[in-house]
Order: sequence, then C-alpha cells, then structure tokens
Amino acid sequence: MTADTRSVPLPEGFSLSGRTALVTGGGTHLGRAMALALAAQGARVTVMARTEKFLLDTVARMGEGHDHIVADLMDEATYDRLAASGRTFDIVVNNAGGDPWDGAWEAQTTRHWLDTYHLNVVAPNRLAQVLVPGMIAGGYGRIIVIASMYGVVAPNPKNRRPGLDCAAYTAAKHASVGLTRFLAAKLGQHGITVNAVSPGGFPLPPDDPYMEKMPWRQGDPKLRSRMDDQYPLGRSGYPTDLGGAVAFLASPAAAWITGHNLLVDGGFTAW
Repeated sequence: MTADTRSVPLPEGFSLSGRTALVTGGGTHLGRAMALALAAQGARVTVMARTEKFLLDTVARMGEGHDHIVADLMDEATYDRLAASGRTFDIVVNNAGGDPWDGAWEAQTTRHWLDTYHLNVVAPNRLAQVLVPGMIAGGYGRIIVIASMYGVVAPNPKNRRPGLDCAAYTAAKHASVGLTRFLAAKLGQHGITVNAVSPGGFPLPPDDPYMEKMPWRQGDPKLRSRMDDQYPLGRSGYPTDLGGAVAFLASPAAAWITGHNLLVDGGFTAW
C-alpha cells in the first residue's frame, strides 16, 4: 500500500467511489447516519446488526448497491462466518457498542462489565483480525472505532439519571481508544489507518426505531436542556454531525491521520 496521494485534488480526495464499507450497528440512529454519509460519498455500504427490519430500512434509504448482514457481535460464530464468506471491506466503522447493563456502579457484576467490554473492545478487535488481511490485499484500509467523550473524561454524576452510572461503559470506551492506538501502530506498516471518533451527546429522536428497544433513551427534557447548556456550541449533537467526521476519516484525504481520537462533542471536553 504505497500509493502516492500528494497530487489528489481535494474534492476527489474526499470521494469514496469504488470503496466498500462495513458499518456495525448500522440499523439505527448514529450507525444509520454514518452509513448514509459513506454511501453519499460513493461507497458501497454493508450494515450489520441483530435486527433485520432496521437494517432493511437503512439499506432502502441508501438506495441500490448496498447490503446488510444480520449478526451478533457477541457471538464468536459471527467472525467465523464472516471469515468463511471471503468478503472484504476497505472501510470498517465499529459503531456497535453501548452499555447493555448500565446501572448503579455498586450493583454491577463482573458479567455486566465483561459483556460491556466485549461489545465495545473485543468486537472491534475481532473484526480487525478477520478483515485486515483483505485490506492489505486490496491496498486500502480504514478502521474507525466509535468511542465516546466518556473515553476521555468521566461522566458528571449530576448529568446522569439516578441509578445509571455509566461505569463499565466509561472504562470500556477508554479501552477502545487504547485499542485504536495499538492497531494504528501495528497496522501502519501496511498503510492502514486506524482512528477513533468520540461523540458527545446525541439524543435519540422520538421516531428512531431504536426506541422500540430502549424507550427510556428519550430522556428527561429538563436534563436535555441542562446538557445543551454544557456544550460551547449550545446544543447536543445531530446524527449528521457525526457522519461527516466518519466519511472524512474513511477517505483518501485522511491518509496521514492515524492513531487519532477525534472528539465530535460540540466542545464539551474543551472546558
């Protein structure tokens, strides 16, 4: 992977035409926004998640030429099937994550912590192990790990709903940033870039299909307003705010950026 991109014109440098991308957790909310952004730049996008109807909706919004995979990243058989399929991707966006057992720190068990770590750290690592050989063979590789501003700072307890301490998630997202830097150092020799994107607060809109699974994510309007006041830009994030950052890091224009954690947080961590 020794292509010289110094003479690539800037508009062309952002193009993803001819590239293939995998977005995990691509059926809803931020994953969907990232998939749409990559497709808009010309990539052929495959979205992966556990719920097919959400994936089909995302694919329909992207239009023809895109695909989906129904799979559970907590199941080791997923990686065996993906390896056996022979499918390759130039771009992998590790968006699937979260805090499946969020609760009071005092009550969280070892299993809760291990599940959260598995989803946020082990899964991106396993996908890299399976898909990096194809990137090397294809001469192009972009791995993007969706971390969190809570991979940089700890959540203020005053901003959390009672009984939801975000403990395991905070630790796991710090680890996902560490994984990003390890993979960047390991894979740089092959021209593969590995970067993290750390979103700030992106509240779920009422019509997001994820509400079917987690209706409590809509949150308290008073808490939302208080959170908005804590961003220098004066608001929480919109899904489209994240799509552009991911599309940039996936593009040839970002060829010399690796091991970086890009905070897309409206300035939350700046003060």
